[in-house]
Amino acid sequence: MDTPTLLAYAITFIGGPLICAALLRLPTHLWSIGGLAVLVGLAIIAANQMQKTSDTVSYRPLAALWLAWVLGVAMVALALNRRITARNIRRWITLTAILATTLPWFGLATAQMMV
Repeated sequence: MDTPTLLAYAITFIGGPLICAALLRLPTHLWSIGGLAVLVGLAIIAANQMQKTSDTVSYRPLAALWLAWVLGVAMVALALNRRITARNIRRWITLTAILATTLPWFGLATAQMMV
């Protein structure tokens, strides 16, 4: 496994769940969910701008889209935790959100396998 792939793997499987777990510790107030929505939008805009200004192939837009994914997953989990009060279901929501942050890796691995 080459260095960029190993770095992407570590970021996806370690960084993503840690970021999501930290965000899920935020209070489930409407302002925190709205703040995450704004951050998702900013990450997508940043990825779009980086893609437009780059003449060469770069992983920065891909990283910004991945960050938008992680923030979006955390936002949905916070919104669900706000609506659902049962502790057992809230644990499953948290576990599912943390596991969902790794899904972009499988898309990236599949795309690399097809090339």
